Amino acid sequence: MKIFKILAVIVVIAALGAGVAYWLKPKQDDRDYDTQAARVKTISSMVELCTADIHDEMPIKDSINGKWIVARQVLEGRIRFDLDALRIEERGDTTVVYLPPERVDVLENAGPDAYEVLDAWDGRNMIFTRTLTAAEENALKKRWQRQLAGKIYDKGYVRQARANAVKTLAPLLSAMRGSTSGQGAVIVIDPTPEGVR
Repeated sequence: MKIFKILAVIVVIAALGAGVAYWLKPKQDDRDYDTQAARVKTISSMVELCTADIHDEMPIKDSINGKWIVARQVLEGRIRFDLDALRIEERGDTTVVYLPPERVDVLENAGPDAYEVLDAWDGRNMIFTRTLTAAEENALKKRWQRQLAGKIYDKGYVRQARANAVKTLAPLLSAMRGSTSGQGAVIVIDPTPEGVR
């Protein structure tokens, strides 16, 4: 009986010691982590398929308000497809997926040597020459970006990007669908008519 009493006292002392240690332990404030912005960025990048990045250096001779400029500019282009816009049809056990319209983004390269003015002059006034304003220069840069977008179509880059997207999406969507024996093929179709740039 004496051993039982001694063990009971040891258990009570140990329990009291643990309670005191827990009570004396410094408390940490609950941290509130906001992850909403990161989640949104991840989702938006997941639903885009990029099939072509274009890096082009353009020699330019252009004018605005009678002021001329000769320059060299590096522009970046990207051809993307919004996977949220895929049109999907079930035909029996076959899934038919239609490629959405492409999105062509053209951006000015931010590198230190990406833009260089080689010559500039005032075509209307040779004595009291006017220089290009920042607004005029920005308007010219936007015009050049539109020209590069046209080149991207004219050189067949978009046509090639659409073909690449079809080749990439078919196995990707088949793999996502799974390998159940009762499921048919996944066919990706580019609805863009042949000959459209």
